[in-house]
Amino acid sequence: SVFNMAQVIGFYGFAAWVPTLLVSRGVHVTSSLAYAFVIAIANPFGPLLGVWFADKFERKTQIVASLAAMGVVIVLFSQASSPALLIALGVLFTLASNVMSFAYHGYQAELYPTRIRARAVGFVYSWSRLAAAFAGLAIGILLHGYGVPGVAAFIGTSMLVGIAAILLGPATRGLALEKISH
Repeated sequence: SVFNMAQVIGFYGFAAWVPTLLVSRGVHVTSSLAYAFVIAIANPFGPLLGVWFADKFERKTQIVASLAAMGVVIVLFSQASSPALLIALGVLFTLASNVMSFAYHGYQAELYPTRIRARAVGFVYSWSRLAAAFAGLAIGILLHGYGVPGVAAFIGTSMLVGIAAILLGPATRGLALEKISH
């Protein structure tokens, strides 16, 4: 539940606010929408990249690496002003967030016994929806009061919380579901 609340701040917080974040970094409004479109086009490519390594590395490792990348990239994004660099960082953030998303959906399903898996995943996932409802408001307030660096601090801290939550979870690679859920 804690992980789901933390990850959604980066995943949807960035995606929903990227045009406004770009404007705050000095990009003209019409250009920011075009740049946001380019960044959004990267969404399907994160999972496609993951096809190459999805079952080669522990899902926890994939999630933690993606969250760390998201945290670092958002800090770099908050300091960048070059349009090309902002777009590149936005694409990197989007790729990392999508790798994290496909990896954690598989990971969290592995954590629960078959008899309660759907209910358990639904319950923990519901916390991401609740957090998403408030994350957008929080980002707007932080952007107004502290600019993009304040938003980056919020997202980066959320990624650290997500990393801590995942590191506390069990390893699942190569284990039967019955062994994991005991």
